[in-house]
Amino acid sequence: MLNLDVTDRRRLVVAAALTIVALPAIWLFARSEPSNGTAAPNVAAAAGVPTPGVGAASTAGTDSNPFGSDGPIFVDGPTTPPKPVLVPIVVPASDPGKSVVGTATYKTPDDPETTTCSATNPVPYNATLIVTNVNNGRWTTCVNRTPRVLPQGLTIELPTQLFAQIAQLIDAPAPVRISWTTG
Repeated sequence: MLNLDVTDRRRLVVAAALTIVALPAIWLFARSEPSNGTAAPNVAAAAGVPTPGVGAASTAGTDSNPFGSDGPIFVDGPTTPPKPVLVPIVVPASDPGKSVVGTATYKTPDDPETTTCSATNPVPYNATLIVTNVNNGRWTTCVNRTPRVLPQGLTIELPTQLFAQIAQLIDAPAPVRISWTTG
């Protein structure tokens, strides 16, 4: 509840009375039209700017839109976005005797700086491997120095930091092409 003193109450009564009288008066004066066919002067006419629909020759009614359009205005352009284009990723050809296509996964090694990986047959032991993700074309290198038997369907197991260079960890197992050089 408001705790108003006498002065505040008198100001509130005066403001309410003026509002009750002023609003209907503004409404009556704003809605009246001159009877001689000319519109009431406005700021544009006083500044010398021609206004459409003003004057005795005007036949425009009060229903005309001052923006010049009766319907909604739409921005030009395509109504639907274009369909995405499939971009082919080109992976360079490799020697069929020195490459294999398979899947790669990752494992966090004890040594975080290691660049050794585990690959299954036919990848030779102690070979430098180039592992290329066939989905995005990214590649990394490692040395096949960890002899292990991998689970069914996996061809290579990379250290986590090397796998992250060719794919996101959530994408494991990733389709890869493994090529190698012996030495």
